[in-house]
Amino acid sequence: MKKWFLVWGVLCFSMTPLVQAQPESGDYQDYVVTLVRHGDRSPSSPLNPKLWPIGPGEMTDTGLKQCYEAGKHFRRTQLPAGFPSRWNPELSYHQARGLDRTIQCATTMLQAIYPDSLKTGSGDEFAIVPPVYASLPQDDYLLGFTQSCTGFRALIADMQKSPLWQKKLEELGLDKIRLWAKESGQQRAPSLHAIIGLADALNVRKLHNIPLPEFLSPQDEQQLLDLIDWFMAQIVKDRRMVQLASQHLMKAIDQRYQQHQTCLENGRTSCEYFYLLAVSDTNILALLSALGSPREFNVPYTSMLTLRFSASNKTVQASLNNEPLTLSCGTTCSLEQWGQLVASLQRSDWTELCQLKEPAAHSTIFPDISTGTKEEK
Repeated sequence: MKKWFLVWGVLCFSMTPLVQAQPESGDYQDYVVTLVRHGDRSPSSPLNPKLWPIGPGEMTDTGLKQCYEAGKHFRRTQLPAGFPSRWNPELSYHQARGLDRTIQCATTMLQAIYPDSLKTGSGDEFAIVPPVYASLPQDDYLLGFTQSCTGFRALIADMQKSPLWQKKLEELGLDKIRLWAKESGQQRAPSLHAIIGLADALNVRKLHNIPLPEFLSPQDEQQLLDLIDWFMAQIVKDRRMVQLASQHLMKAIDQRYQQHQTCLENGRTSCEYFYLLAVSDTNILALLSALGSPREFNVPYTSMLTLRFSASNKTVQASLNNEPLTLSCGTTCSLEQWGQLVASLQRSDWTELCQLKEPAAHSTIFPDISTGTKEEK
């Protein structure tokens, strides 16, 4: 990783009291890694910016509340009963993709996970703000590959040449795509990924009960909303894309778990318990594919992909929104199988893959493609 910087954020608003953590069968020797998608946001490419004074792609009040509730849920379902309510550096580590909404979501979640960190009194002389680490977008190779790697757009341009993508383009109709691109103010060659920004804007408008623009029919809207799921599923079916997105992430997860193991082996009584990452949907979908559990549909806001490393059983289990997952190595994987999975994603030419250049004829400025899901529509 390059140029990681520390973000100190405090977002204060009234919420219901935290639900007490429930007893769990595990103990403090387990290690938990959770990737959490950010909450509700404004469109990345608004059709009418005046409707979104917070700016493009920024968290809404609804999104902040969703992240706070996600933090309460995480504490209740993933942490042992009696887990400390005031943060200290030995308890956990927190990273976010280098975007306002992911940093805000992580910070808000941590207020719910550690509800006493911002309190003073009763012997506490000062508040503690759990730190969130993020990288500059151009250097965010861990979580921000869609922005830091030109290879992301190059791979999509390559996929578009395939018969499957050409067939999808024909189904939608090139003339219709040209119209959509023109009316939404896009100066791009007609293509599937060129209209994802429009599809995203429609999805967010639908979630916020904003009427359709006049140039679109209800049928057009449904075609574009369906395209989101199709597009997201297709890009993470490509092995190169999965490796581009997941190589550094899987290695970082493994390294933090190995540090946890070393801590236990050294006989320390206080070892890091969890690793929290606030991410976008592309990160979760790509990692699901890397783990051998791909999805055909997008993941909802504040979805949680969790890996639990058991020190006593020497196993790894995964869940998505608390539903157990079957990975390429089964529902319960040995640490040896986990290591093999991490190794299988490593490419010696990853840097070259990241730096692939998009053909000039297809060159675009690709917007962030985090979107809602069918369940949210």
